[in-house]
Amino acid sequence: MSEIILRADTPAELRVSLAELDIDVPPRSEGRRNHHAERYCIAHVLATLPFDRFSFPLTLTHSDKPDFLLAMPGADVGIEHTEAVPENIARADFLRQREGLGPDVYFTPHALPGEPKKTADELRREIVADESGSGWCGDSPEREWAAAMAYYVKEKKPKAVAEGFARHQANWLIVYDNWPLPAIDYTKAASHLMPLLTDMGAFSVFDAIFVHDDSHMCEFHGTPIVRVLVKPSINAQSAGLTHR
Repeated sequence: MSEIILRADTPAELRVSLAELDIDVPPRSEGRRNHHAERYCIAHVLATLPFDRFSFPLTLTHSDKPDFLLAMPGADVGIEHTEAVPENIARADFLRQREGLGPDVYFTPHALPGEPKKTADELRREIVADESGSGWCGDSPEREWAAAMAYYVKEKKPKAVAEGFARHQANWLIVYDNWPLPAIDYTKAASHLMPLLTDMGAFSVFDAIFVHDDSHMCEFHGTPIVRVLVKPSINAQSAGLTHR
């Protein structure tokens, strides 16, 4: 069901409207659903982009196929969302929260895109064991990040051109990065991801791709741009560029 969740006639109104959106994301064990993450992400992406990227008046509709429609004079933008998170890690988080398993601070686990689904008992044993694993070295975190983000973009490509998916003058993809990794160099990671996106033909489907976690946003359509993520607030300013 489509719902207009935001209207703005000016950049100042957009800033206020973004700050007023309900973007709380509950824990996985407390009823978290796709729409929670979708609204969290769209609000942060719009707050982080320079407001001169938009034309006014605009409306933002939360819908399906794509997840959002950003309607602006002369240019409607369809925006699809996906979350980059290993299924086994998401299920392990659910068990940690619901059953109180494992230590409060634990080792970052290794994961592979598309890895086989583990049973709940397997996950419980791994949570309690909390083994450190082999760790990372050199630029392996950045390369692993790039491979994981590329996997989720590739998963979305056929869905975004399938029958019933509405295409617009511009089409964006937001990837919410919840991939388990140690701290990464986003500029280096983006340089690894860009050729993967180009080689898979991602930009024949999406005009722009935004990948963000809770601290940074990487924008891909030409030279990658890395920005500090801006939290929606009335006093927020669009993020400064950290690297091209």
